[in-house]
Amino acid sequence: MRRLKAAKSDAKVIFLTMHAGAELATEAFRAGASGYVLKISAGEELITAIQEVVQGRMYLTPLITKDVISTLTEPAPKPAAKLSPRQLEVLRHIAEGRRMKEIAAILDLSTRTVETHKYEMMRSLDVESTAELVRYAIQIGLIKS
Repeated sequence: MRRLKAAKSDAKVIFLTMHAGAELATEAFRAGASGYVLKISAGEELITAIQEVVQGRMYLTPLITKDVISTLTEPAPKPAAKLSPRQLEVLRHIAEGRRMKEIAAILDLSTRTVETHKYEMMRSLDVESTAELVRYAIQIGLIKS
């Protein structure tokens, strides 16, 4: 899709996929897709999608519309550049559910140093809880939800 767009192609593309993830569908549309249909949908839905796209409209399978809209309306993640490589490493471990002592042992740091990294991240990202840190890690793709 990106190559077609870069080549200034006026081709209309409908993704026919088994992937029902809202993030992937959102990315497809951002890349220039005109439609997104799941393989588990009835064949008539693909025909409907083709008809919609030919008429200049976009088509998104109703099976994931709610999730895609939720993804589109989420606030954009804050840039990861604010965090140092070590902070990103600590954040990944926090998001994976590890305790401060475990992270300290894995990274060969003191527990206090790991806690300092955590609180510095919270301050720089303007978040108030570990849950918000985890959500941020998911948003920037540090871990999968």
